[in-house]
Amino acid sequence: MVLRNAPLALLALLLAAGLILAGLAHDAPLARRDGLLRADALSALLVVVVAAHGLVTLARGTTHRWSAVAVAWLVAMAGLQGHLGALGGLLALAGLLAGAESLERAGSPGWSRQVPRLAPLGVVAGMALIGLTGGEWNYGAPLAGAGLNSLSFALILVAALLALDARALAGEGAPASAPILASGCLYALVRLFSLGPWNLGWLFAALLMGGLIALWGAWRAAVAPAERAAPWLGLSLGGMAIAGAGMGSAAGLSVVGYALLLWPALRLGLERPVAGVRALWLLSAAAPLSGPFVAGWLAIAAAAAGGVPALTVALWLAALLAALPPARLAGAPRPAGLAAPTGAGLEQGERGHPDAPLDATLAASAPPPGGEAPDKQEPSHPAASTGRPRAEPGSSTAGAAAPPALTPEGRAWLAAAYSAGLGLGAPLALAGLLIPVTAQLQGGLTPFGEIVAWPWAGLIAFDTMRQPVATLPSVALAGLMLVLSALCWVALRLLALREH
Repeated sequence: MVLRNAPLALLALLLAAGLILAGLAHDAPLARRDGLLRADALSALLVVVVAAHGLVTLARGTTHRWSAVAVAWLVAMAGLQGHLGALGGLLALAGLLAGAESLERAGSPGWSRQVPRLAPLGVVAGMALIGLTGGEWNYGAPLAGAGLNSLSFALILVAALLALDARALAGEGAPASAPILASGCLYALVRLFSLGPWNLGWLFAALLMGGLIALWGAWRAAVAPAERAAPWLGLSLGGMAIAGAGMGSAAGLSVVGYALLLWPALRLGLERPVAGVRALWLLSAAAPLSGPFVAGWLAIAAAAAGGVPALTVALWLAALLAALPPARLAGAPRPAGLAAPTGAGLEQGERGHPDAPLDATLAASAPPPGGEAPDKQEPSHPAASTGRPRAEPGSSTAGAAAPPALTPEGRAWLAAAYSAGLGLGAPLALAGLLIPVTAQLQGGLTPFGEIVAWPWAGLIAFDTMRQPVATLPSVALAGLMLVLSALCWVALRLLALREH
């Protein structure tokens, strides 16, 4: 029993360590061994995020529990390195140790499935180029930014895109993103602000790629079956984070941090979901003051504060499109055969009942997002009536698969609570985790926008002239988001009419 619960205990310990580190590094970075070990607010944020992703992986069930723990700890340790080579090396090692179930598309070809795992090698190359060119490997040193050039920046940006599996936008299959590795690569990208300001070309590249991925990923999520939209929503959220980094401002970095904090909630509630759970509404931006709602507001406000109207419109559309899949799942009829799901993920009890409605059965029986559909079963076969798939020789289901700690409905409610807490507690998250990040990276940021917590306004976004451009909550913004909610409702009604 102790060994079985050890992965959960180790990840809970990592999460607690991240929160403690956030308090210790709130005012100033911590450095040891001449800066080779260095922890600041951005490091603490990474530790919290990867621990949350690891806990989500255990909650949804995996046969690679120790692999998930090892990857989470390695990526967290990478965030505590002041040496550029050690930072990249630990990320690369985490990629090599990532098990098959650390990826979100188990049915893709072998070579394609490995690309996100190998993405950290781009971080290694970029960090090595910075150190070799500038002659300084400690990113906290005064002259560390001398080696930062366009090639090293491009290598790390491409690594982040590959870890998110943005190339899936050009294909038919869903992204095979590795969330923990992708969080590490995004951390490496943001860490470049510690070396100095980005030039306009780098900012534009990140802003353009991030905005495009956020909008395109949200569109693919909206048109995909709702039960298979989770990887696309994760990709869209990653694109929003890259766009936030491309703004190069304190407001943009707030978007990056909040998107990283929200991603585990979407994975928890929308991977292998069950239809008809009303709690899933809180994973939609159509629900006021939910996590996705606040993430959309932060992104729109940051783009408006930075004076980028095209990005503002794109991110507003992305928030609208991303609101549809969770709303469709929440409003779908619940299959009679899954009134009280008790199974172990796909291995036990998520296949649904043969007589259940098609949409609800798919929502209950979907393979891992982007994975290939299971072999068709005849209703007369015992596997079809009991909800247990046939165990093929040598398959994971034939062995001892680790059951998930929570049922799909339990995960949906926990994700809803996470989203509601993150949305309602956005000022606290901003003050405790995100504002220290922007303050400690201020030397590499532009003055084009800032988001701060105000006692009476909640959150308020300022432009470069310190003029408020948006507040949360506010009458104007509430009206804008009510329009988004209304459009989401209309789209759901149109989809229902089309299906009937």
